[in-house]
Amino acid sequence: MDTAFILVVVGLSSLAAALVARGRSRRRWRSAVGKTLETIGLAAVFLFVNVGVGFFLTLLARAAGGRFVSLYHSDDVTILAVSVLQALVFQWSREPEASAGP
Repeated sequence: MDTAFILVVVGLSSLAAALVARGRSRRRWRSAVGKTLETIGLAAVFLFVNVGVGFFLTLLARAAGGRFVSLYHSDDVTILAVSVLQALVFQWSREPEASAGP
């Protein structure tokens, strides 16, 4: 039930933002959806890499320290949020810079 509520809230706010942006923006709707899907894909790649690096570092700490280190540190929701931020920064860094004008 909580998940459904969150999806409805996010869906409605996204729809409202899309309606406002569509009337004011010259950018086409397909382009915006394409960029969004690219960013989601990049976030998934960054999440996979971040969890993999965390897993590797945990195994390395276990081997080097000789004691048990839990893998649960790599299973934190913060990694998902940071992965999305990494994807956004990476996506924005690929955008061409706007010209300064005449």
